[in-house]
Amino acid sequence: MMNKNQRIRSNITNYDVLRAVKLEIKASEERITRRIYTAVILSVATIIFVLMLIITSQTPTTRDYAADAMKRSFEMERAIKIIDDAAGTHYLEQSKAKQ
Repeated sequence: MMNKNQRIRSNITNYDVLRAVKLEIKASEERITRRIYTAVILSVATIIFVLMLIITSQTPTTRDYAADAMKRSFEMERAIKIIDDAAGTHYLEQSKAKQ
């Protein structure tokens, strides 16, 4: 690109070619930088999306495991209470009194 202050030449010199190449390299670097930034942003967004998808899909499973563990705990406590009452030892009541 020529400025108004530059005189118009009829032939192209090495300086003109060098300047055109430098401008093209600079424009190319800007395009590459934009593409790299876009790729990085899309990669981070994809990773976040996948992690959210995994966490969301695992939440019901975790909830089911927790509910199952609580159910088994209550069943175990009930069974121990039945055995404790049948044996007449009353260990559960004694342990609750100690706490």
